[in-house]
Amino acid sequence: MDRKMKKFLLLIDRLSNFFFKKKFTPFLISILFFIIFGIAFYLIYLDSEAIKEQINDDFNQQQLILARQSSAQFELFLDNLEIQLKSLKWFAEDTEGKIRRVAMESVLRQNSDMGIIDIGLINDRRKLIEYFKIEGFPKLEPEKIKIELSDFHKESMTLAPLSINRNIDGKIFIISFIKIPLISDGKLTGVLFVRLDLSKLFTKLIGNVRSGKSGYSWVIDENAIALYHPEKDFIGRNIFEARREKKPYVNFSQINIIMKDKMLKGEEGTGIYESWWHRDLKGKITKLIAFTPIKINALDDKVWSIAVVAPISEVAVAIDKAYIRHLGAELFIAFGMILFAFFFAAYQRRISESLKERVTEQQEIITSILENSLDAIIFTDKDNLCRVWNKGAEKMFGYTPEEMIGHSFRRLIPGDIDADEELKQINDLVVKNGYISNYISERITKSGKKITVNISKTLISSLKGEILGYSIIVRDETEKIELEHMMYNTEKLASIGTLAAGVAHEINNPLAVILGFTDLLVDKFQPDSQTYKDLKTIESNVNHAKKIVENLLGFARITEGLEDNTDPKACIETVSTIVKNTLFTSKIELKLNLQDNLPNIRGDSREFQQVIFNLINNSVSAMKKTGKGEIKIDGYESGNNIIIEISDSGIGIPNRIKQKIFDPFFTTKKVGEGTGLGLSLCYGIIAKFGGKIDFRSISEEDNPGSKTGTTFIVTIPKVDNN
Repeated sequence: MDRKMKKFLLLIDRLSNFFFKKKFTPFLISILFFIIFGIAFYLIYLDSEAIKEQINDDFNQQQLILARQSSAQFELFLDNLEIQLKSLKWFAEDTEGKIRRVAMESVLRQNSDMGIIDIGLINDRRKLIEYFKIEGFPKLEPEKIKIELSDFHKESMTLAPLSINRNIDGKIFIISFIKIPLISDGKLTGVLFVRLDLSKLFTKLIGNVRSGKSGYSWVIDENAIALYHPEKDFIGRNIFEARREKKPYVNFSQINIIMKDKMLKGEEGTGIYESWWHRDLKGKITKLIAFTPIKINALDDKVWSIAVVAPISEVAVAIDKAYIRHLGAELFIAFGMILFAFFFAAYQRRISESLKERVTEQQEIITSILENSLDAIIFTDKDNLCRVWNKGAEKMFGYTPEEMIGHSFRRLIPGDIDADEELKQINDLVVKNGYISNYISERITKSGKKITVNISKTLISSLKGEILGYSIIVRDETEKIELEHMMYNTEKLASIGTLAAGVAHEINNPLAVILGFTDLLVDKFQPDSQTYKDLKTIESNVNHAKKIVENLLGFARITEGLEDNTDPKACIETVSTIVKNTLFTSKIELKLNLQDNLPNIRGDSREFQQVIFNLINNSVSAMKKTGKGEIKIDGYESGNNIIIEISDSGIGIPNRIKQKIFDPFFTTKKVGEGTGLGLSLCYGIIAKFGGKIDFRSISEEDNPGSKTGTTFIVTIPKVDNN
């Protein structure tokens, strides 16, 4: 528990001791409780009304979305139909008519389910050229086709005035003539027409639209004629008259005003009105309504409107649930206040004991941390004299607490370092910034051994801002530094090998030429001649140089063939044995997950071990910032290859350098820490084995706050173990 919390609890303790000693305290608490409780109930009542309006509005907004979608579907259908009809214009002048008839029949067949009854073509003399219809409807006689050619002043689709028809079964059909003029060189050459059953079309488009559980949609034209309505008797009739006829003694003023002042004027909006039926429900029913106009060019200035309605009773259920939840919350709060009044007095008496117990518990925890930590944890006063010296510090430096408490750290600093200067430098940084972390320096133990340490020091202040002292954590980094040097030397060795191989190949070619010409010259001279002896001397020295080249090639292990079979599992286990202890001291865990009977690969085992070692070296470098982590090596067979995956939990590879990491001499390490040849060497060795090396990485730079790490994937062709 921090100091601020302790001060707060002590303040509560003093106030409660003062307050609860007064005789009038219970009476005041009771009055205050009932006042708060009454205000809360009044606020809930006001809130419930606001919630009711909000829920009604939200529901109507959902209905408005449904209305817009229905309007958009109708507009989309007519747009598609216009596109199809306009496409027929290209076949209108087809003299034989075969292609034209096929195209017109196709349009009729594709749209018959959407209400298209028939389709036809007349010329400018009103002569019927083509005509097709669906079954079940009487043929349209040519003399009954009424098309006023003078009306077509623009090359676009037009809906003629509606006609309302009934069949012998009493079913209503609302028919609209749709006409598209055919204009060539500014002259009318004919008219394409279709008849559309709007009642069938709207039944198809919005018949299944549901708002809530039982809400429905209806459509009216500019004269308030119902083009679609769940009440079948309303279809084809003026909806004002249909309502009045169904309920002659009921006032429909609310919905009538909405229709006259908004819907028939092409406005969009929402509202509420009283009705006397809804599907199977009878009686007075309050309904929510949302409406939107249908806006298409084919209607010209006519206004059609789609409405979606639902009874408010469906919304009231949600409102009642919300009100009950609020009431329950209020009762719960009241019950909590009562409990609080009963337990507060007892609780405040226990605060002091609880504080003492927590302080004691924290002291035990701190003591346990100090005694069991592997790191050296030290506390010094403001004069930098040691006041706490834990077992980790004793184990690291060899000095007991009795030998260090009351003394400074000068005895821990080697003689080749200016102790006063370094201690002053560290202290100035801590006073300025409040802390210093990852300060690497050398220290000397009681036995005289030099160790490399990582120092973190934090300023400790009182609540008043006075400096109380400093907490110091020291970690032994000696083995980690040695591991870094070892891996650095390995990279240097790899680069030397690559350089040696290149030099050897460059020298080998001229040596072969010299040796060849020497052999030719030897045959031209007598063995006892001086020239012969000189040529033999040249030959001997060239062979000696060739031997040196072969030794360089042996060092670099660059071979023309791949005659060796290598057990990758054994190689990985060998490398892990070498590095495991070193990784452990650096708090890096190495996990192996290798398939049993992993197939062999063709290549040199030492080169393969070098690849694994270099990749582990890179992983260790990536985890320097965190100071700990995990390296996991997976090996398994996949098709004709074996896959080796080496994963770490380091800082990852930023996107900006991913394309460069296999380039020779590219490195992100500081000068002197790496040559940039490690991954380049790995790439070359794996390529020589006939394989490939790839990686995936999530970096701390590109994904702050995410889990970071890198996985290198080595893919090498396998060979038969037998």
